[in-house]
Amino acid sequence: MESWEAKAELIKDEVFPKPLKGVERKAQEEGGEMWKKITDEDIREALFIQSVQKTPGLDRLGFKAIQLLWEWDSQRIINIVKVSFRLGIHPPVWKEVKGVVILKPNKPDYGVAKAYRVITLLNCLGKVVEKVAANANAEECEQRRLHHDGQFGCRQRRSAIDAVGRLMKRVEDAWGRGNTAAVLLMDVKGAFPHVAKGNLIKRMEEMGFEADLVRWVESFMEDRKVIMSMDRKEGDSMDVETGVPQRSPVSPVLFVIYLLGLFGQVDDKEEEC
Repeated sequence: MESWEAKAELIKDEVFPKPLKGVERKAQEEGGEMWKKITDEDIREALFIQSVQKTPGLDRLGFKAIQLLWEWDSQRIINIVKVSFRLGIHPPVWKEVKGVVILKPNKPDYGVAKAYRVITLLNCLGKVVEKVAANANAEECEQRRLHHDGQFGCRQRRSAIDAVGRLMKRVEDAWGRGNTAAVLLMDVKGAFPHVAKGNLIKRMEEMGFEADLVRWVESFMEDRKVIMSMDRKEGDSMDVETGVPQRSPVSPVLFVIYLLGLFGQVDDKEEEC
């Protein structure tokens, strides 16, 4: 790596790869009443569930300060959140993050990008909106039973322990019938960065999500930027074309929605076997 800038660019491309090319799909420009369903308590919960120990983003406005503002003028925060969803806009200032580059321990060659990890520091007020969106998406999936029965991640009252327990039960049942049990494990490489925006928008519309929420998701994924911080130096703002960002409260939920169509195909293959 010949310069700081070249090193930063290589690490950025490794951590924030371009998403897979998907269908061309734009969200509807009008309609949707998701914003009307958001209560003041929903917003308060999304704010106060956040740890005040988390490092703030580029504006240096942490959760402790936002929580103090809530005590003085909660309506200001409530209006910001609701307007964001009513307009279907995630403001650009919330989409520029600081990427702190750290070394991965015990790597044989620190001349390659994979030897580094990037901790992204997101805007805290933006994360409040993202948490509200995560809860709204998750609740919609639960109420309308959109999840596959085998989905355990990113769901309330379900955990990895439940998944292991279910697997053990199926194996024991197979043994009880005198059969041999086999397990196929699949890993989605580069999960969050490779979410194709058009495919996610298409899936959410087909599943009947409110149009204003879909517009917000589209805006949330567009025009993201990162300022790399490395070796006690910060660079210029660089465009990021990744799918959904790491460390955002809404990214895991959106990724589950993105994969929902895959589970039926796996079930069909299982029946064929």
